[in-house]
Formats: sequence, structure tokens, C-alpha cells
Amino acid sequence: MSGNLWVWEEEELLAMRRAFAALKAGQPQAERVSQRRMAAEMGVSVTTLNAYMTGKRALDVKFALMFERLTGIPTRSYSPRLADEIASHRHHHKPAV
Repeated sequence: MSGNLWVWEEEELLAMRRAFAALKAGQPQAERVSQRRMAAEMGVSVTTLNAYMTGKRALDVKFALMFERLTGIPTRSYSPRLADEIASHRHHHKPAV
């Protein structure tokens, strides 16, 4: 890794990358998402996406939400910490009925 991450952040990154690799391995080549398309669909630059995927940036809630929406990989499968943050945020920001 890059040396910029805490050990637990590296563990989350490795778990996310394993889940993503497994997803891609199960898809036909023609259906695999390129980094360019993935970045565009996430609303970030390829450089920013690459920084997350290589550990130059720690995974965060914003990335986790976009990544789950795009890939269908549940955040909890690689980062219970981020999944808890997302759940807590949703719980505290429910609209009044």
C-alpha cells in the first residue's frame, strides 16, 4: 500500500478490492466497467478513483455510497465501520412525516 493509510483502512481497501475483483471475474469481458466509465458514473475524475482504489486516499462514506450504487457490492461486506456511519447518518436524517 501507499503508507498513507492506517492498518484498518488498508484492511478495508483490500477487502473492497477483493470483492470488486470477484465481481469483475464473474462478468463477461464486455460487461466489465472500465475505470474511466466507473469514474464518470461516480462523478469523480479517473485520478480520484485511482487514488481510492490504490490507497492514496482512505475510503470514506461518499466513496462507499457511490461504489455500492454502481457495483451493488454492499459496503458492510468490506467496511462495517463505513456501513455503520451510513446507517447512523440515515437514521438521524429521516424526513419528518
